[in-house]
Amino acid sequence: MVSMRSDASLDIDTSDEHYLTNLSWTPNNSQILIAEVNRDQNHMWLNMYDVSTGKKVKTLFEEENDKWVEPEHEAVFLPESNSQFLWLSEKDGFMNLYLYDLNKEHLKQLTYFKWVIKDIIGFDSGKKHVIISGTGEDPRENRAYKVSLKNGKSQLLTTDKGFHQTKLSASGAYIIDSYSNIETPRISKIKAVNKDIETVVFRAKNPLKGYQLGSTEFVTLQDKEGVDLYGRIIKPSHFDPTKQYPVLIYVYGGPHAQLVTNSWLGGSNLWMQWMAAEQGYIVFTLDNHGSASRGFNFESVIHRQVGEREMIDQLIGVDYLKSLPFVDPNRLSVHGWSYGGFMTNSLMLRHPGVFTTAVAGGPVTTWKWYEVMYGERYMDSWQQNEAGFNRSEIHNYVKNLDGKLLEIIGSVDPVVVPQHTVSLLEAFVKNKKQVDFFMYPMHPHNVRGMDRVHLMKKVLDYIILNNK
Repeated sequence: MVSMRSDASLDIDTSDEHYLTNLSWTPNNSQILIAEVNRDQNHMWLNMYDVSTGKKVKTLFEEENDKWVEPEHEAVFLPESNSQFLWLSEKDGFMNLYLYDLNKEHLKQLTYFKWVIKDIIGFDSGKKHVIISGTGEDPRENRAYKVSLKNGKSQLLTTDKGFHQTKLSASGAYIIDSYSNIETPRISKIKAVNKDIETVVFRAKNPLKGYQLGSTEFVTLQDKEGVDLYGRIIKPSHFDPTKQYPVLIYVYGGPHAQLVTNSWLGGSNLWMQWMAAEQGYIVFTLDNHGSASRGFNFESVIHRQVGEREMIDQLIGVDYLKSLPFVDPNRLSVHGWSYGGFMTNSLMLRHPGVFTTAVAGGPVTTWKWYEVMYGERYMDSWQQNEAGFNRSEIHNYVKNLDGKLLEIIGSVDPVVVPQHTVSLLEAFVKNKKQVDFFMYPMHPHNVRGMDRVHLMKKVLDYIILNNK
C-alpha cells in the first residue's frame, strides 16, 4: 500500500476559484481521482494525482455544458482491475454509464438509457455485470438492473412495479429487494442476481388499517409541449363528487427532489392524509420542470430563471384542479418549505388572486444570499445574471399580496439564513402590507423532534382558519 506523507498535500491549481468534488482512490491506493469544477460550474476535469508526491499526473477527461456540469458520483473501478472504471454522467441528456481507463482514452459509453440511473450498487458474483438502480421507463419508480460490462445489455432484476431499495450481498450473488408502491406498504425479497429465484422474507401489514383515510391517486398532466407532468391527488374520506372541497397544494419544485413516487401512499406524508380525511381537503402535489428523475433537459430549463418554468407548471396544476367539479376554485391554498417556501411566496405574490392562503417555510427570498455552489449552478453569479436575480427576488412583489400569508423560519437556520425572511418582512412593512410570521427558537433549516408536531399544527391550522 502506498501512503501519503504526513506533510504532503495535493498540488491543486489555486490560480482560479473552483470546486473539488467526487474524490475516489485507485484500487492500489497509489492515485487519487478528483472531479474539479470551475466556479461557473459549466466545465469539469477529472484529474488524477499521485499519492506519494501530491503532484497532478494528468487530466483523464473533461466535460462541458453551457448550463451546468454536476458530477454526482465518484469513479467506481471494475473488479480485479487497477485501471478501468465506471463513470456516471448525464452528458447525453440522461444519467448513463461510461467506461474509462486510466492508461487510455475513453473506452465506450456503456448504457444509452432514456431514463435516469441513480446509483451503482455493485457487481455480480461473476464480475461480468454491474448492478445499478434507476427509474426505468416510469420516472416515479426506482428499479434495479444488471448491466453487461461487455456490451451494455441490461436486465431488469426488480420486476414488481414500485419504488425499490436494493442492497447487494457481499458475494454479488443475491440482492435484498425492499419495495413499496401506492397500494403496498412494504415487501422484502431475497433474489438471485443470475437465476430466476426469489424468496419473500417480509410482507408488511397495512399500518393504517382501521384509520379513516382519503383516496390517493396519481394524475398525469401535460404542458404545452406535450411533456408529462406527474401529480398526486388525495381526496377526502367519504368523498362526494357533488360537493365542492377546498384545496391545499403542497410544493417543493426544486432540483434533486421528487415528491410524487410510486411508493406507499404515492409518497405522501401522513399530515396530508389527515388534511384530506379529517378536514375535508383536496391535497395536491405536482413535480414541475426542475425536479429530479426526469433527465437533464427537464431539470435544466430553470437555468438563470429559477421560479419561472416551475410556476408555469404549477399553474397547469391549478387549472386542472379548477376544472374538477368537486373543487372549490375560490378556496385554494399553498404550502412549501425551503425551495418550496420560495415557490410558495412566488405563487402567492406573483399570481395574486389565485390563492387565498399560503404558508412559506424556510424560504429563499433572494438568491444573492443563498449557498454559492447551489445558487450559482442554477442562476450563475449575480454579476452575470442581474436580470434573473431581480426577477426571482420575492421582495419585488410584496405589494401584490392578496390574501393571508404566514412566513416561518428556524432562528439559527444556516442554510437559508434568517436574513432572507427578516428582510422580506421589512419590505412588507414598508409597503404597508400585513403578513404573519413565526420563528422556531434554536431550530436550523428543518424543524424536527417534538417541535415538528407544533410546526405542522401551526401550518395546517393557519390554512384551515384562513381558507374558508
